[in-house]
Amino acid sequence: MPEPSVVPAPPEPPRPEDLPLHEDVRRLAAALGRVIRRLEGEEAFRTVEETRRASRARRRGDAGAPTLEALLARVEALPLPLAALTARAFTLFFLLINTAEQVHRVRRRAAYRGDAEPQPGSVLRALRQLRPRGLGGDAVRDALRRLHVRPVLTAHPTESTRRTLLALQARVADLLLRREDASADERRSIDEALEGEVELLWLTAEVRRDRPSVLDEVSTVLWYLETRLLDAGVRAHEALLRAYADEFGAPDEALRLETPVRLGTWVGGDRDGNPFVTPEVTLAAARRASHAILGRYRQGVEALIERASVAAHLAEPPAALLDSLDADRAALPEVWEANRRRNADEPVRLKLTFVAARLDATRRRVAARDAGRPDVEPAAYPDAAALEADLRLVRDALLAAGAVEACRTTLDPFVALVRAHGLHGYRMDVRDHADAHRAALDDVAARLGGPPFDADALRRELLGRRPLVGPHLPVEDGTRRVLDTFRAVRTVQDEAGEAAARTYVTSMTTSAEDLLRVLLLAREAGLVDLAAEPPASRLDVVPLFETLDDLERAPDVLRALLADPIYARQLAARGRRQEVMLGYSDSGKDAGILASSWALYRAQEALAEVCRDAGVDLLLFHGRGGSVGRGGGSPVARALAALPPDTVEGRIKITEQGEIISQQFGLAPIAERTLEVTVAGSLLQAFDDWREGRDPAEVARFREVMDRLADRSVGVYRGLVHDDPALFEFFLAATPVGELASARFGSRPAYRPGAGAGIAGIRAIPWQFGWTQIRLMLPGWLGVGTALDEAAATPEGLATLRAMTRAWPFFDDLLAKIEMVCAKADLEVARAYAVRLGADVALFDRLADEFRRTVTVLLRIRETDRLLDGEPVLRSAIALRNPYVDPLSLLQVGLLARRRAAGDGVDPQVPEALASTLSGLAQGLRNTG
Repeated sequence: MPEPSVVPAPPEPPRPEDLPLHEDVRRLAAALGRVIRRLEGEEAFRTVEETRRASRARRRGDAGAPTLEALLARVEALPLPLAALTARAFTLFFLLINTAEQVHRVRRRAAYRGDAEPQPGSVLRALRQLRPRGLGGDAVRDALRRLHVRPVLTAHPTESTRRTLLALQARVADLLLRREDASADERRSIDEALEGEVELLWLTAEVRRDRPSVLDEVSTVLWYLETRLLDAGVRAHEALLRAYADEFGAPDEALRLETPVRLGTWVGGDRDGNPFVTPEVTLAAARRASHAILGRYRQGVEALIERASVAAHLAEPPAALLDSLDADRAALPEVWEANRRRNADEPVRLKLTFVAARLDATRRRVAARDAGRPDVEPAAYPDAAALEADLRLVRDALLAAGAVEACRTTLDPFVALVRAHGLHGYRMDVRDHADAHRAALDDVAARLGGPPFDADALRRELLGRRPLVGPHLPVEDGTRRVLDTFRAVRTVQDEAGEAAARTYVTSMTTSAEDLLRVLLLAREAGLVDLAAEPPASRLDVVPLFETLDDLERAPDVLRALLADPIYARQLAARGRRQEVMLGYSDSGKDAGILASSWALYRAQEALAEVCRDAGVDLLLFHGRGGSVGRGGGSPVARALAALPPDTVEGRIKITEQGEIISQQFGLAPIAERTLEVTVAGSLLQAFDDWREGRDPAEVARFREVMDRLADRSVGVYRGLVHDDPALFEFFLAATPVGELASARFGSRPAYRPGAGAGIAGIRAIPWQFGWTQIRLMLPGWLGVGTALDEAAATPEGLATLRAMTRAWPFFDDLLAKIEMVCAKADLEVARAYAVRLGADVALFDRLADEFRRTVTVLLRIRETDRLLDGEPVLRSAIALRNPYVDPLSLLQVGLLARRRAAGDGVDPQVPEALASTLSGLAQGLRNTG
């Protein structure tokens, strides 16, 4: 088989089913060109267009097309204002391309609705796969009732899409979808509206001029909650109920009133390394989420008031409903006076009017607390259970009247929504570093005049009740902040319910004592009382295992924790449930993609076994990023199928972050599809076991091969990344990671506070982001080529790798992710960064050899002569994007050279233009962080 070319092959003709996508891209590109010509002038338009055509000609291999070096010289010769404008043009074009691709996903999904076979990944497809296995309706119903799916939205320093642009993209998508079935006159009107949106896009700054605060990030995740996720969750639940009805008969009340989707957030709660996440910010974030969900409930009640016109003289209302109206009249006499005549014969409508008034009072109470005002609202709902009780009264009245279908289509989804999201909306996780807890307790011990709390002292204190920190005990600011964080958690729970903030994650957990410290600090805020009978706890304390060593030690740490008699009291208080978080990002940065993936797989198996042996229910929290180097990059269904058998059992929690959030949830139909696929995949994962019917000796052989691959790859990876400073020096010289700090993408710093400036100190997110920006994608393949090539050196070894790919979902998914990053990489472009920015070119050539080795062995294992041969949609998308990604890369190279040459005297336009290229490449390449 020939060695793969450094330059990707010319793009193939689009598939017939993708022609509408290409037409949308051309339409949007033409609109953008017209806007640039009209608003910026002919020279600007000509510069952008000539750059686009030259880049496309190079990619297509046209006769006379410029070389990459010639293209670089051309863009470097541009006057700075034109270079900045050209960078903006391509960046905004990618926002439009991304929108067009999402619209095409909606279009392709709609096409399945006319097919006899349900769409892959749908819940109907999943249930049809379960029927032939002999599973009846009762077994599937029980599995569905156990389902718990929680996407957790997080913020980090490479998310670059502003909320303003998300809304604009949604409007463009809506126009493109409306255009599908429009008449000629309507299409003309739609095209004019599209051009208007493109004008607004051009006049909107795609990168903020100030760094976003944490509360700005809170506003963004609330935009998703209010405009996308709540509706998507309702639609996914409806799809689940319809599928069950089609396959097994009418679902019972429990299925109708319980949705498997819960929504989580780290924004405002994740303080590990982010000094801007204060206890006050945590409170504000929780209150704003509460205000948002209450607003949604208020809208829902208003819609019910309009519809629920059940006349008492036609259907006698239940006595419980009438009794509740008497209580409402006493509590809200002004509402009674305003509505008693109009709704005299419509008690259901009157009841809902009282519900609306109580929701208004509850929102005012939340707003008052957020503003620091007195919250005197006696009519406010004390908790979600009180709201649900009122809705159940309305539901019972509708059922008593015989409005069964009306109840199922209006009240049941509302009750399910309240059960899922309470008065909190998002379930906020709070996270801090184990060292912060250790330092806080060491400080308290010193102030009390005693030695640091050792393991025995921690256990003694947890069996007692004496407060450690009185109001007059002076402590360090860091200690006060840690203590105030737990008090903030207590306040959030008191205001919005325990589910609002009941999870506390401890980064870099290395021992059972790391969690005992959290419990002791939580006791100071009244969240834990293990001395009580029975013991009481309002907090799930969650270890986070991140590095390779931590993952390997995780089963022993958890085993010791579950065997601890003091922690046994915590488990009893929490219903013998234990959540464990796995850090894909730091393990990938620490050990490379092969070794970290295998360590994560084995850790999940071992942790599940430890919990089964102890009679504890385990919930694994997968801390994936969007990039392959950080554990992401797989389609949802494939990623779930690749998890170890017997580790999910229908309950899964996964981080969603970076541009992945806008990809998965930016459009309403895509958000619905994402949640439905996650629910379906989690259900199937609970029943699937790839080992069934397979020779145990073969399974053992596969695992032995993975052991060897991991050992070999980690040696190559660590030898270059950790043991030799040359690679990190190359990283700083060749990538724009230094400029990321001033790009104002997110609130969190790129380096951990107090950490060194080397590989150990940099966060995994900017580490991945920098390599992606220069198109090298190094964390997604370094060490892979050597390990796989040596394993495939014999016919028997190659045959085993091929068998692993066919039989083992984990290995197939792993290779597919590596294949994807290799397809997106471009050695010629990456080398231009190294040469132009003065990095170590000899080192780059060594890296390039390992990359080529990776591609070659991947093709041998896949038995094909091109990457992504089995993924035509992805291959086509990369080919569509490359001609527009290249100019941004070359503009970035030139701008980096200008900035570094100018030092402190750099023109302010340069960092602005660089920020645009950073955003544009993130949009263009995706899977960046």
